[in-house]
Amino acid sequence: MRDIQEIARYIGLSLLSKGLSVSPLKLQKILYYVQSWYMVFFGRKNTLFAEVPQAWVNGPVYPCVYHQYKDCVPGMCDHLALLHFSKKEDVNSALEEVAERLNFTVEEQELIESVIMLYGSKTQNELILYTHAEKPWAEKREGLPPYQRSDCELSLDTMYSYYKARHDKNRQSK
Repeated sequence: MRDIQEIARYIGLSLLSKGLSVSPLKLQKILYYVQSWYMVFFGRKNTLFAEVPQAWVNGPVYPCVYHQYKDCVPGMCDHLALLHFSKKEDVNSALEEVAERLNFTVEEQELIESVIMLYGSKTQNELILYTHAEKPWAEKREGLPPYQRSDCELSLDTMYSYYKARHDKNRQSK
């Protein structure tokens, strides 16, 4: 298992290296999708990091990552910059350094980069809408008023089964 803070750093740097924006809110959603798809492709018992997202108002959130980036920019939708992820001045060398520390297999890095490419071009508002329409977050928010805080953890089993069913359905339709 890997350190979620390092995974978040990797995702942020990868987005920036592709010329894509990254806000604290967007980073949360992509972390969530990376973990979900990681379980689909490497098995339910295999998670990339130990933390479990909570069902916050704007979608799944990893509190430790929230606290790391919450004061970096004025708002959760404002864009983070290279300096928020690394002291290096070159995004590609910073990304390479973090990737080396994480020691991904080729398959892991390809999957993570695929998820970043799939979701990274979306806005944080689009990603909020996606997660709100999907079962893992929705089942933990059921019965709560829209703006009520919640620290209820999402079910990793539901995350796995929901995205696995989507993957299987997409493969059957091809």
